[in-house]
Amino acid sequence: MIRSRRAFVRNSLIAASVPNLWSANAIIPNFSEEKAPENAINPWIELSEAAYLKNAKVISSMANGKPVLAVLKNNAYGLGDVEVARILDKSPQIAGIALVKDKRALALRKAGVSKPILLMGDFDDALWKDLVKSDITLAVHSDESLQKIQKLIRKKRTPVLIAMYVDTGLGRMGMPYHRAVKWAKAIAAEPKLRVTSTFSTLTTPIDFANVQIARFNELTAQLNKEGVQVGKRHLAPSSSMLELPDAHMDMVRPGILLHGSFPMGGTDVAEKYHLLPTFRLKARVIRVEKLRAGDTIGFSRFYTAKTDQWIATIPIGWADGYDSRSENGAKVLIGNKLYRVVNVNASHCNLLLGQDKEVTVGEVATLIGPDRPEITPEGFAQLIKGHNYLQIHYKESIPKYVQGSFH
Repeated sequence: MIRSRRAFVRNSLIAASVPNLWSANAIIPNFSEEKAPENAINPWIELSEAAYLKNAKVISSMANGKPVLAVLKNNAYGLGDVEVARILDKSPQIAGIALVKDKRALALRKAGVSKPILLMGDFDDALWKDLVKSDITLAVHSDESLQKIQKLIRKKRTPVLIAMYVDTGLGRMGMPYHRAVKWAKAIAAEPKLRVTSTFSTLTTPIDFANVQIARFNELTAQLNKEGVQVGKRHLAPSSSMLELPDAHMDMVRPGILLHGSFPMGGTDVAEKYHLLPTFRLKARVIRVEKLRAGDTIGFSRFYTAKTDQWIATIPIGWADGYDSRSENGAKVLIGNKLYRVVNVNASHCNLLLGQDKEVTVGEVATLIGPDRPEITPEGFAQLIKGHNYLQIHYKESIPKYVQGSFH
């Protein structure tokens, strides 16, 4: 349900009047239960509202109650940034939403998301007015990005929300920390700029991440001493949040944890903090046929039937984001039974049914979901010897349906 324009304007004005934008809580109507059409054939994704809200609460508890800045980059790992953001808009633990693409930030506002939104990447000049009008916080990440914003604010009467992006050692984005003091002072000298936060991104190796934390603390302490407002400080993505309590700062910045997956499988923290799987990837069987011994599947004849056996076809492949390594042993749930994936091409995958025709055309297949350990993101990754971040590849064109909870 998308709120009316009047409601959006009202909530935007309320948010603008709150001294600390990162603590403003949104209140929006409840979602109605959404289900895939009965005749849906092509793949779809189901999202659990209850699971997302529970995970936000658990993640905040991991950081001793710190607020959570939800990172929904790359279309929320392919699960739908708009759909997930609208769910998280209800959570009191979620302080805001972070993305890296300007058009996606605007799409969230258009969909009625009222939490603060941080655009961590750059923006197209043509979208400047829409971004500012939508109260989207812009990341200043270099001398050039500051100069661009300074040029654009000349005719602006009201303050523009910005965040200072500092590079403490990742090396790909942000103002290098050793040059950041003069740059931050220039930002502070602009009366039309309002700093809501200062942030950086940590590398994976713990020893160097600790060096980055020390650099960040030293920089922000110096800026505070010189009267430069830094706003809320945040550093920790999912892995750093779990491994480095000193990185929690004023709020934490998880991505994959929100979806119920841990960055690395088999960790002790997974036993301590119980996150819920948040999505199911589904499609319907569109073909069931019997192969004779010696028959093959695919252009490369990847799979050869050793005996007469039944094969089912599902209309999802690597072009949809389903990992092609699935043909090395992934499982798919149909009814109450798991079937092995034996071939994946661009648009389809094939399942081995065995000697008996146990599946019929039109039955629903669950490729990823909480229903069995083998098809959770972690179980799937283990079977194909991959990684938990596999869902990052799901295409935006796959429809998403929000449900109250998974039963």
